[in-house]
Amino acid sequence: MLHFTIMDSRCENKLGTCPKTAPGSVRRPARAFGKAANEAIVGWTPRGSSLHHLIRVSLVFSAACLLLVACSNAPRREGLRQGAASPEAQAAGTPAAQPILLTYWEEEGDDGDVLLDSLANEFMRANPHVKVERVHFGYEELLDKLKTADAPDLVRCLSDCAGPFSKSGRFRPADGLFDRAFLDRFFPGALAAATVSGTLWGIPDNYGNHLMLIYNKDLVRDVPSDTDAWISQFKTLTQADERQYGLSYFLEEPYWLVPWIGGFGGWLLDSHDNPTLDTQATIDALQFVRSLKTEHQVVPPVADYDIAFDYFKQGLAAYLIDGDWSLDRLRDAGANFGVTPLPRVSATGLDPTPVTSGKFWFVGQAAGKDAARLDAARQFAEFMTSARAQERWLDKAGRLPSAVAVAKSPKIAASPILSGAMAQLSRGRGLPPAPEMRCVWSAMRPGLEAVLADRTTPAAAAKAMQAEAVACVEKMRAKDRPDQAR
Repeated sequence: MLHFTIMDSRCENKLGTCPKTAPGSVRRPARAFGKAANEAIVGWTPRGSSLHHLIRVSLVFSAACLLLVACSNAPRREGLRQGAASPEAQAAGTPAAQPILLTYWEEEGDDGDVLLDSLANEFMRANPHVKVERVHFGYEELLDKLKTADAPDLVRCLSDCAGPFSKSGRFRPADGLFDRAFLDRFFPGALAAATVSGTLWGIPDNYGNHLMLIYNKDLVRDVPSDTDAWISQFKTLTQADERQYGLSYFLEEPYWLVPWIGGFGGWLLDSHDNPTLDTQATIDALQFVRSLKTEHQVVPPVADYDIAFDYFKQGLAAYLIDGDWSLDRLRDAGANFGVTPLPRVSATGLDPTPVTSGKFWFVGQAAGKDAARLDAARQFAEFMTSARAQERWLDKAGRLPSAVAVAKSPKIAASPILSGAMAQLSRGRGLPPAPEMRCVWSAMRPGLEAVLADRTTPAAAAKAMQAEAVACVEKMRAKDRPDQAR
């Protein structure tokens, strides 16, 4: 049974003066929506839009001042299991094990916290000598805490936590903790979202936050499979003099350009997290989006996030490129829509690759104090990211899975919307969590804007993007070098 106690909100501060929670308890303040939810993507802050509409994946962060404590009193016996045998069966004929206390920090929303507790209790029932303590923070609070304090046994955080805190030594590399057979259960794109300079730092329990193709079912019967046929269809659906277009999307936002860079065979960073923008793939992607506006004229001449959404909502655009966070808003608007992956690029035969992210489990410094504790932390992370756990996230919270097996769930197959979103997600690529991405985002926007305004060529824009990104990265890295910090 869980017992909840209201505690003084003043104990939750950045001075570290909060009273310690008892083993098996939960400490967490209530929270409200904050702008951190819209800035969860590394360095991505869209302009010209209502930011609170952009990210939906149940990422609710800002701190308030209510603390709840949930106490659990399971017996402690030996044996780490993942939910199969009873505690009595595990303990029979074995000596008493030393109790292990695992503490993890998280920044989930209210409904998600309930599920996290339910899963942790299931793990503790199967492994009664292990106690799991959850400590809640708002997202920005969690980042501040990780900057100033050693990490606990585990941290559950957005994938972008892998960037700064892997380099600071807060987390242990996941590559050496989890075997290849286990890691192969996940979509490669999901693992890429927590990979920095070739090293994997975390494992995901859900996945998403990606762009996909949304279409008006009253206007579109069949969605073409390649971009050439897609553009031909746009032309039959466009009547510019009546403000009717084949496609609408946030034209000048780099986040919407990225899928096409991938579709033309390129990417944003190399394996050492160096910018890779001055490539033929970036040039071709810029040329492609410019052609939609200037050559084919199948998109509105101006469209920020809200304008693009309104075109589609009002039936003035047959297609919309938007994220999974927009689906509830479309339902509320009464739109008759379907979801499908972006068509493959005719020139390359490759699928566009929208960036993806998710919630990840990172093993912290504290878990390495002894072998038994580290093993318990590893097995707890495996349980919390298992197919069984991800099925619970899908069923209870509608979170799409990072596990390949769960993506084949009957629940997803039975829903055209979920199956369309999952099909696109399976072709996505993890948003690089490296801090260098901030330089890439800031460098891309001016070039994209100039290309769409016909002030420069795609080739010149790609070269300028690369130069600006490289200069930014070099400046950032110089600050991190002790010999340059003086």
